[in-house]
Amino acid sequence: MDAAPLEVVRADAQLESAQTTVVVAARAVRDGLADAWVSVGHTGASVASAVLTLGRIQGMQRPALAVVVPALASPVVLLDVGATTTSSVATLEQFALAGHAFAQAVGVSNPAIGLLTIGSESGKGDELRVEADTHLREVLNARGLVYAGPVEGFDVTRGNRAQVIVTDGFTGNVVLKSIEGAAAWAAHQIGLAYGDSGPARGVVRAAAAGDFAGGLLLGVDGVTVVGHGAGTAAQVIGCVELAQRAVEQDVIGNISAALSGLQ
Repeated sequence: MDAAPLEVVRADAQLESAQTTVVVAARAVRDGLADAWVSVGHTGASVASAVLTLGRIQGMQRPALAVVVPALASPVVLLDVGATTTSSVATLEQFALAGHAFAQAVGVSNPAIGLLTIGSESGKGDELRVEADTHLREVLNARGLVYAGPVEGFDVTRGNRAQVIVTDGFTGNVVLKSIEGAAAWAAHQIGLAYGDSGPARGVVRAAAAGDFAGGLLLGVDGVTVVGHGAGTAAQVIGCVELAQRAVEQDVIGNISAALSGLQ
C-alpha cells in the first residue's frame, strides 16, 4: 500500500472539515446520514478511513475483508483478503466468528469453518496455522459451530468442506487474485474455442463470476464495502447490492453478537 494516501486519510480523519471522499463517506454512515458506504478507491485508505471514523466492533482487534466466492457446492466466504497482511491466533478466531455471521447473512445455513493451510491433516503448515488449528477446534466446537479443520487452496472453489475459510490478509489476497486470474483465463479460452454460442455464453458468465465485485469489511461499526479501483460498472453495482444486503441482514449486529465476550 502506498504511504501517501494512508497519511492523507489519517490526517483528514482528525479534522472536522474532511476533504477526502473516503472520510466524508464514512462519516455519513457514522452520523446516520447513510446506512452504508462503498469505496472503489485505495484499499488501504478505505480501510483506514473506516477504522478511524467508524471504530471497531468490540472483540475485533483487526478488520478483515470478506468476499463471497461462487464455489461449486456452496458459496464460500473467504477472509481476510487484504485488510491487513498479518494475523495471530486471536485474530483468526475473530475472523472465523465474523465470517460465520456474514455467511449466514448471505444465505449459507450452518456454515462449516475451515483454516486455510497447505494440507488437510492437523499439524500441517507453519507455527501460526498449527497453533490456530488446535485453538479453533476447541473454541468453535465449544460454541456449537462446525469446524472443518485445515483446508487447502482448492477447497475455496469447491465449497463442500468449508463455507467459511479464514486466513491472513496476505495469503487471502494472493488466493483471491489467483482465482480472478484463472477465471479470466478460462473465460477467454472458452470464448476462443466456442465463440458466441449459447452454452459458451453461460460458461463464460459463470467464469466471470470469479471476478469479484468487492468485499465487505468485517469488524468496523458500520457497513463498508471495498471494491476494485478499476472495476466495471457491473462490479460497482455488485458492491452496492452487497452493501444493501449487509444492511438488510444486519450483518454488523450479528457480528457484534457473535464476538460478544471476546476482549
